[in-house]
Amino acid sequence: MIHWAMPSLLCRRTLLSTAAALAAAPAHAATEVAVGAYVIPGSPGAKLFTDYAERLKTKSNGALAPNMLIHGEGGSEEQVLTALRRGRIQVASLSTLVLSSVMPEVGVLTIPFLFDSVDEVDFIIDNFIIPRVNQLAADKGLVALRWLELGPQNIFARKPILTPADIKSVRIRTTQDIATKLFLEVAQADVIYLPSPDVISSLQTGLLDGGVTPTIAYAETGLVRDAPHYSLIGFCQIGNLILANKKWLESLPTDHAQIVTDSFASNLEIRTLIRGAAAAGLTRQIELGFTAYELTPVQRAAWKAVAVGINKKVIAEQGGQSQSLFDAVQAGKRAFAAQPAK
Repeated sequence: MIHWAMPSLLCRRTLLSTAAALAAAPAHAATEVAVGAYVIPGSPGAKLFTDYAERLKTKSNGALAPNMLIHGEGGSEEQVLTALRRGRIQVASLSTLVLSSVMPEVGVLTIPFLFDSVDEVDFIIDNFIIPRVNQLAADKGLVALRWLELGPQNIFARKPILTPADIKSVRIRTTQDIATKLFLEVAQADVIYLPSPDVISSLQTGLLDGGVTPTIAYAETGLVRDAPHYSLIGFCQIGNLILANKKWLESLPTDHAQIVTDSFASNLEIRTLIRGAAAAGLTRQIELGFTAYELTPVQRAAWKAVAVGINKKVIAEQGGQSQSLFDAVQAGKRAFAAQPAK
Protein backbone atom coordinates (compact mmCIF):
# COMPACT_ATOMS: atom_id res chain seq x y z
CA MET A 1 0.00 0.00 0.00
CA ILE A 2 2.86 2.35 0.68
CA HIS A 3 4.18 1.90 -2.87
CA TRP A 4 0.80 3.00 -4.34
CA ALA A 5 0.08 5.75 -1.83
CA MET A 6 3.27 7.75 -2.46
CA PRO A 7 2.67 8.47 -6.19
CA SER A 8 -0.97 9.25 -5.47
CA LEU A 9 0.02 11.82 -2.86
CA LEU A 10 2.58 13.38 -5.19
CA CYS A 11 0.02 13.62 -7.97
CA ARG A 12 -2.47 15.35 -5.70
CA ARG A 13 0.20 17.84 -4.61
CA THR A 14 1.25 18.51 -8.22
CA LEU A 15 -2.34 19.08 -9.30
CA LEU A 16 -2.94 21.46 -6.39
CA SER A 17 0.26 23.42 -7.19
CA THR A 18 -0.66 23.65 -10.86
CA ALA A 19 -4.19 24.83 -10.05
CA ALA A 20 -2.83 27.50 -7.71
CA ALA A 21 -0.37 28.73 -10.34
CA LEU A 22 -3.09 28.91 -12.98
CA ALA A 23 -5.37 30.83 -10.63
CA ALA A 24 -2.61 33.35 -9.90
CA ALA A 25 -1.67 33.85 -13.58
CA PRO A 26 -3.51 36.48 -15.67
CA ALA A 27 -6.03 35.16 -18.16
CA HIS A 28 -4.15 36.80 -21.05
CA ALA A 29 -0.65 38.23 -21.03
CA ALA A 30 -0.47 41.89 -22.00
CA THR A 31 0.90 42.71 -25.45
CA GLU A 32 4.08 44.77 -25.25
CA VAL A 33 4.22 47.90 -27.39
CA ALA A 34 7.84 49.02 -27.60
CA VAL A 35 7.92 52.69 -28.60
CA GLY A 36 11.20 54.12 -29.89
CA ALA A 37 12.05 57.83 -30.05
CA TYR A 38 14.60 60.39 -28.95
CA VAL A 39 13.03 63.24 -26.99
CA ILE A 40 14.41 65.48 -24.25
CA PRO A 41 12.98 64.66 -20.80
CA GLY A 42 10.41 67.27 -19.79
CA SER A 43 10.05 68.59 -23.35
CA PRO A 44 6.76 68.93 -25.27
CA GLY A 45 7.71 65.79 -27.19
CA ALA A 46 8.14 63.85 -23.96
CA LYS A 47 4.63 64.87 -22.89
CA LEU A 48 3.17 63.61 -26.17
CA PHE A 49 4.73 60.18 -25.70
CA THR A 50 3.88 59.97 -22.01
CA ASP A 51 0.25 60.73 -22.85
CA TYR A 52 0.34 58.09 -25.59
CA ALA A 53 1.55 55.45 -23.13
CA GLU A 54 -1.23 56.28 -20.68
CA ARG A 55 -3.87 56.13 -23.41
CA LEU A 56 -2.62 52.75 -24.63
CA LYS A 57 -2.91 51.30 -21.12
CA THR A 58 -6.22 52.93 -20.22
CA LYS A 59 -8.11 52.32 -23.46
CA SER A 60 -7.02 48.66 -23.59
CA ASN A 61 -7.68 48.04 -19.89
CA GLY A 62 -4.05 46.99 -19.51
CA ALA A 63 -4.06 44.61 -22.48
CA LEU A 64 -1.45 46.80 -24.19
CA ALA A 65 1.74 47.34 -22.19
CA PRO A 66 3.84 50.24 -23.52
CA ASN A 67 7.61 49.98 -23.18
CA MET A 68 8.75 53.56 -23.71
CA LEU A 69 12.25 53.73 -25.19
CA ILE A 70 11.91 57.45 -25.84
CA HIS A 71 15.14 58.90 -24.46
CA GLY A 72 17.52 57.09 -26.77
CA GLU A 73 17.36 53.67 -25.08
CA GLY A 74 16.66 52.12 -28.47
CA GLY A 75 19.90 53.50 -29.90
CA SER A 76 20.39 55.93 -32.77
CA GLU A 77 17.56 56.79 -35.14
CA GLU A 78 19.09 54.44 -37.69
CA GLN A 79 19.03 51.61 -35.15
CA VAL A 80 15.44 52.42 -34.19
CA LEU A 81 14.41 52.30 -37.85
CA THR A 82 16.04 48.89 -38.28
CA ALA A 83 14.38 47.59 -35.10
CA LEU A 84 11.00 48.93 -36.25
CA ARG A 85 11.22 47.22 -39.64
CA ARG A 86 12.26 43.94 -37.99
CA GLY A 87 9.46 44.11 -35.41
CA ARG A 88 11.65 44.47 -32.32
CA ILE A 89 10.16 47.94 -31.85
CA GLN A 90 6.48 48.31 -32.74
CA VAL A 91 6.00 52.10 -32.90
CA ALA A 92 8.62 54.78 -33.50
CA SER A 93 9.14 58.48 -34.13
CA LEU A 94 11.64 59.01 -36.96
CA SER A 95 12.89 62.08 -38.78
CA THR A 96 12.43 62.43 -42.52
CA LEU A 97 16.24 62.53 -42.74
CA VAL A 98 16.60 58.97 -41.43
CA LEU A 99 13.50 57.75 -43.25
CA SER A 100 14.97 58.96 -46.53
CA SER A 101 17.29 55.94 -46.41
CA VAL A 102 14.26 53.71 -47.13
CA MET A 103 11.82 56.32 -48.45
CA PRO A 104 14.03 58.85 -50.28
CA GLU A 105 10.99 60.74 -51.49
CA VAL A 106 10.35 62.32 -48.06
CA GLY A 107 13.43 64.49 -48.61
CA VAL A 108 11.20 66.61 -50.85
CA LEU A 109 9.41 67.95 -47.75
CA THR A 110 12.46 69.98 -46.68
CA ILE A 111 12.91 71.85 -49.97
CA PRO A 112 13.49 75.51 -48.96
CA PHE A 113 10.42 77.76 -49.12
CA LEU A 114 8.24 74.93 -50.39
CA PHE A 115 5.32 76.28 -48.35
CA ASP A 116 3.99 79.82 -48.07
CA SER A 117 2.18 79.81 -44.72
CA VAL A 118 1.48 77.74 -41.65
CA ASP A 119 -2.15 77.19 -42.68
CA GLU A 120 -1.00 75.98 -46.09
CA VAL A 121 1.48 73.56 -44.48
CA ASP A 122 -1.25 72.06 -42.29
CA PHE A 123 -3.68 71.68 -45.18
CA ILE A 124 -1.17 70.01 -47.50
CA ILE A 125 0.35 67.71 -44.87
CA ASP A 126 -3.06 66.44 -43.76
CA ASN A 127 -4.74 66.10 -47.15
CA PHE A 128 -1.97 65.45 -49.65
CA ILE A 129 1.22 64.29 -47.94
CA ILE A 130 0.21 61.82 -45.23
CA PRO A 131 -1.98 59.73 -47.58
CA ARG A 132 0.87 59.64 -50.12
CA VAL A 133 3.52 58.87 -47.52
CA ASN A 134 1.37 56.02 -46.22
CA GLN A 135 1.53 54.40 -49.64
CA LEU A 136 5.33 54.68 -49.61
CA ALA A 137 5.51 53.40 -46.02
CA ALA A 138 3.32 50.36 -46.76
CA ASP A 139 5.83 49.21 -49.36
CA LYS A 140 8.43 49.15 -46.59
CA GLY A 141 6.24 47.30 -44.09
CA LEU A 142 5.28 50.43 -42.15
CA VAL A 143 2.12 52.41 -41.35
CA ALA A 144 2.30 56.20 -40.90
CA LEU A 145 0.21 57.31 -37.90
CA ARG A 146 0.99 61.01 -37.45
CA TRP A 147 3.13 63.89 -38.64
CA LEU A 148 4.96 65.11 -35.53
CA GLU A 149 5.69 68.73 -36.31
CA LEU A 150 8.92 70.23 -34.99
CA GLY A 151 8.47 73.64 -36.60
CA PRO A 152 10.26 75.89 -39.07
CA GLN A 153 14.01 75.50 -39.52
CA ASN A 154 15.95 78.60 -38.44
CA ILE A 155 19.61 79.63 -38.17
CA PHE A 156 21.51 80.19 -34.92
CA ALA A 157 24.99 81.72 -34.84
CA ARG A 158 27.54 83.76 -32.95
CA LYS A 159 26.48 86.82 -34.96
CA PRO A 160 23.19 87.87 -36.63
CA ILE A 161 22.57 86.10 -39.95
CA LEU A 162 19.94 88.20 -41.72
CA THR A 163 20.86 87.91 -45.41
CA PRO A 164 22.73 85.40 -47.54
CA ALA A 165 25.70 87.78 -47.53
CA ASP A 166 25.93 87.37 -43.73
CA ILE A 167 26.43 83.62 -43.96
CA LYS A 168 29.22 83.59 -46.55
CA SER A 169 32.18 81.50 -45.26
CA VAL A 170 30.48 81.08 -41.85
CA ARG A 171 30.96 77.56 -40.43
CA ILE A 172 27.40 76.26 -40.19
CA ARG A 173 26.44 72.85 -38.90
CA THR A 174 23.69 71.04 -40.73
CA THR A 175 22.15 67.60 -40.73
CA GLN A 176 22.61 65.27 -43.69
CA ASP A 177 19.38 66.59 -45.18
CA ILE A 178 20.16 67.13 -48.86
CA ALA A 179 17.85 70.12 -49.37
CA THR A 180 19.23 72.08 -46.41
CA LYS A 181 22.81 71.22 -47.34
CA LEU A 182 22.28 72.46 -50.92
CA PHE A 183 20.55 75.61 -49.69
CA LEU A 184 23.41 76.58 -47.37
CA GLU A 185 26.05 75.70 -49.95
CA VAL A 186 24.42 77.93 -52.57
CA ALA A 187 24.42 80.72 -49.95
CA GLN A 188 28.21 80.07 -49.70
CA ALA A 189 28.23 78.99 -46.06
CA ASP A 190 31.04 76.69 -44.93
CA VAL A 191 28.76 73.68 -44.40
CA ILE A 192 29.84 71.12 -41.80
CA TYR A 193 28.01 67.94 -40.83
CA LEU A 194 28.31 66.88 -37.20
CA PRO A 195 26.11 64.61 -35.05
CA SER A 196 23.90 66.48 -32.58
CA PRO A 197 25.88 65.60 -29.41
CA ASP A 198 28.99 67.29 -30.85
CA VAL A 199 27.43 70.65 -31.69
CA ILE A 200 27.83 72.49 -28.37
CA SER A 201 31.44 71.43 -27.84
CA SER A 202 32.23 72.43 -31.44
CA LEU A 203 30.73 75.87 -30.87
CA GLN A 204 32.88 76.22 -27.77
CA THR A 205 36.10 75.23 -29.56
CA GLY A 206 35.38 77.39 -32.61
CA LEU A 207 34.95 74.51 -35.04
CA LEU A 208 31.42 75.82 -35.62
CA ASP A 209 29.98 79.33 -35.83
CA GLY A 210 26.35 78.25 -35.90
CA GLY A 211 23.80 75.82 -37.30
CA VAL A 212 20.16 75.18 -38.12
CA THR A 213 17.44 74.06 -35.74
CA PRO A 214 13.76 74.66 -34.89
CA THR A 215 12.92 76.92 -31.97
CA ILE A 216 11.92 74.17 -29.54
CA ALA A 217 15.39 72.62 -29.95
CA TYR A 218 17.15 75.97 -29.53
CA ALA A 219 15.55 77.82 -26.61
CA GLU A 220 16.64 76.74 -23.14
CA THR A 221 19.63 74.69 -24.35
CA GLY A 222 23.39 75.22 -24.43
CA LEU A 223 23.04 76.51 -27.98
CA VAL A 224 21.71 79.78 -26.58
CA ARG A 225 24.83 80.37 -24.52
CA ASP A 226 27.33 79.69 -27.31
CA ALA A 227 25.37 81.02 -30.30
CA PRO A 228 23.00 83.71 -28.97
CA HIS A 229 21.72 85.06 -32.31
CA TYR A 230 18.67 83.33 -33.76
CA SER A 231 17.36 84.30 -37.19
CA LEU A 232 13.74 83.35 -37.90
CA ILE A 233 14.27 82.47 -41.55
CA GLY A 234 11.91 79.49 -41.46
CA PHE A 235 13.22 78.17 -44.75
CA CYS A 236 11.60 74.76 -44.34
CA GLN A 237 9.22 72.89 -42.07
CA ILE A 238 10.67 69.85 -40.35
CA GLY A 239 9.04 67.02 -38.48
CA ASN A 240 9.05 63.34 -37.64
CA LEU A 241 6.71 60.61 -38.74
CA ILE A 242 5.12 58.38 -36.11
CA LEU A 243 5.16 54.91 -37.67
CA ALA A 244 4.06 51.41 -36.71
CA ASN A 245 5.26 48.04 -37.93
CA LYS A 246 2.58 47.01 -40.43
CA LYS A 247 2.82 43.23 -39.93
CA TRP A 248 2.64 43.58 -36.14
CA LEU A 249 -0.26 46.03 -36.30
CA GLU A 250 -2.26 43.71 -38.54
CA SER A 251 -1.62 40.80 -36.13
CA LEU A 252 -3.43 42.59 -33.29
CA PRO A 253 -7.13 42.18 -32.53
CA THR A 254 -9.03 44.87 -34.42
CA ASP A 255 -9.89 46.87 -31.32
CA HIS A 256 -6.29 46.86 -30.09
CA ALA A 257 -4.97 47.91 -33.49
CA GLN A 258 -7.45 50.80 -33.44
CA ILE A 259 -6.19 51.88 -30.04
CA VAL A 260 -2.58 51.88 -31.26
CA THR A 261 -3.39 53.96 -34.33
CA ASP A 262 -5.83 56.38 -32.69
CA SER A 263 -4.29 57.05 -29.28
CA PHE A 264 -1.42 59.32 -30.22
CA ALA A 265 -2.25 63.02 -29.97
CA SER A 266 -4.19 64.43 -32.91
CA ASN A 267 -2.54 66.70 -35.46
CA LEU A 268 -4.28 69.66 -33.84
CA GLU A 269 -3.05 68.70 -30.36
CA ILE A 270 0.51 68.25 -31.63
CA ARG A 271 0.55 71.59 -33.42
CA THR A 272 -0.98 73.43 -30.49
CA LEU A 273 1.59 72.03 -28.05
CA ILE A 274 4.69 72.44 -30.24
CA ARG A 275 3.81 75.90 -31.52
CA GLY A 276 2.86 77.07 -28.06
CA ALA A 277 6.20 75.90 -26.66
CA ALA A 278 8.10 77.59 -29.50
CA ALA A 279 6.23 80.87 -28.98
CA ALA A 280 6.86 80.70 -25.23
CA GLY A 281 10.58 80.20 -25.84
CA LEU A 282 10.77 83.27 -28.05
CA THR A 283 8.99 85.45 -25.48
CA ARG A 284 11.69 84.50 -22.95
CA GLN A 285 14.64 85.48 -25.14
CA ILE A 286 15.87 88.25 -22.80
CA GLU A 287 15.63 85.95 -19.79
CA LEU A 288 17.32 83.09 -21.61
CA GLY A 289 20.01 85.25 -23.15
CA PHE A 290 19.47 85.24 -26.89
CA THR A 291 18.16 87.58 -29.57
CA ALA A 292 15.62 86.48 -32.17
CA TYR A 293 15.43 88.35 -35.47
CA GLU A 294 12.34 88.64 -37.66
CA LEU A 295 13.28 89.09 -41.31
CA THR A 296 12.08 92.03 -43.40
CA PRO A 297 10.32 91.27 -46.72
CA VAL A 298 13.50 92.31 -48.57
CA GLN A 299 15.68 89.99 -46.48
CA ARG A 300 13.28 87.08 -46.96
CA ALA A 301 13.18 87.70 -50.71
CA ALA A 302 16.98 87.46 -50.80
CA TRP A 303 16.90 84.02 -49.14
CA LYS A 304 14.16 82.84 -51.50
CA ALA A 305 16.31 83.89 -54.45
CA VAL A 306 19.07 81.59 -53.14
CA ALA A 307 16.63 78.67 -53.09
CA VAL A 308 15.60 78.95 -56.75
CA GLY A 309 16.28 75.69 -58.59
CA ILE A 310 17.11 73.63 -55.50
CA ASN A 311 13.84 71.71 -55.84
CA LYS A 312 15.03 70.18 -59.15
CA LYS A 313 18.36 69.14 -57.64
CA VAL A 314 16.69 67.53 -54.62
CA ILE A 315 14.18 65.63 -56.76
CA ALA A 316 16.96 64.35 -59.03
CA GLU A 317 19.19 63.31 -56.13
CA GLN A 318 16.47 61.68 -54.02
CA GLY A 319 14.97 59.77 -56.95
CA GLY A 320 12.19 57.23 -56.50
CA GLN A 321 8.79 58.90 -56.51
CA SER A 322 10.19 62.30 -55.46
CA GLN A 323 8.74 64.09 -58.48
CA SER A 324 5.34 62.56 -57.77
CA LEU A 325 5.45 63.72 -54.13
CA PHE A 326 6.55 67.19 -55.19
CA ASP A 327 3.66 67.29 -57.66
CA ALA A 328 1.30 66.30 -54.82
CA VAL A 329 2.54 69.31 -52.84
CA GLN A 330 1.88 71.58 -55.83
CA ALA A 331 -1.62 70.11 -56.19
CA GLY A 332 -2.17 70.79 -52.51
CA LYS A 333 -1.05 74.40 -52.92
CA ARG A 334 -3.58 74.89 -55.73
CA ALA A 335 -6.35 73.28 -53.68
CA PHE A 336 -5.50 75.44 -50.67
CA ALA A 337 -5.54 78.62 -52.78
CA ALA A 338 -8.89 77.64 -54.27
CA GLN A 339 -10.64 77.45 -50.89
CA PRO A 340 -13.30 80.06 -50.17
CA ALA A 341 -11.99 82.95 -48.09
CA LYS A 342 -12.76 82.54 -44.39
